[in-house]
Amino acid sequence: MIIVLIGAALFCGVATAGTLSYAIGDRIALNGTAYATDTMYIFVTGPGLDPNGVNPAQMKSPVVSGDPSTFVQVDVVNNRWTYIWNTAHQGFSLREGTYTIYAVSQPVGRNALPAVYGSIEISLTQSGESIPTMGTITITTSPPGAAVYIDSQYIGITPHSLEAATGPHTYRIEYSGYQTIIESLTVKGGETTAIEKVLVPVATITTTATVPPTTRATSTTPPPVPAATTTLPLPLSAVTGILATGAALLFQGFRKM
Repeated sequence: MIIVLIGAALFCGVATAGTLSYAIGDRIALNGTAYATDTMYIFVTGPGLDPNGVNPAQMKSPVVSGDPSTFVQVDVVNNRWTYIWNTAHQGFSLREGTYTIYAVSQPVGRNALPAVYGSIEISLTQSGESIPTMGTITITTSPPGAAVYIDSQYIGITPHSLEAATGPHTYRIEYSGYQTIIESLTVKGGETTAIEKVLVPVATITTTATVPPTTRATSTTPPPVPAATTTLPLPLSAVTGILATGAALLFQGFRKM
């Protein structure tokens, strides 16, 4: 089990980062990474609070080990979770001092922590410098109307603008007939991260059926045989005349001596 919890600094295991300074009344965004668990249990300790921890959303309510309902429960989606701690008045004013936020994979308080957990120290003062913990994401697409998901959660259609906790996020853009876009982004406190995408149509292959040409049937009937030419016999008188004429031509160059 590995747990990473992020405020304005990054840490993991039982090690804590340097204390972060905020003003009482700030909303503090906490981002975490956790593996092999679907739920994180959040509690806080600090000045005037139960030493075993209290629910950060109901700070008059101590947590009870083994009772999940006494903790803030945060879903882990794609190994990530986010929680915003509102330090404004919750029935009483928080004291100035150092508070510790714990992120645990089991519903247990400070006196029963497992071997691995995440924690971060936050210093709250009445006039402390407020560190921006939220940023803005604007998403536009061409064509508009695409569905947008941030960290696997549907947030609306483009164009769209929203506030998001500082730190890394994953966004997904889907539009029927166009290629899906999945990319990462990092939100910076107090800044706007603009995403502008031109959607690419899904390539389609049109299949045209080719009809083979009609083959004419070859006739098996043999071509007609030309009619034979019939030579009619000439009458004898005609033959005699032809021979006589021929004899005259043959001998006309001769005369009796």
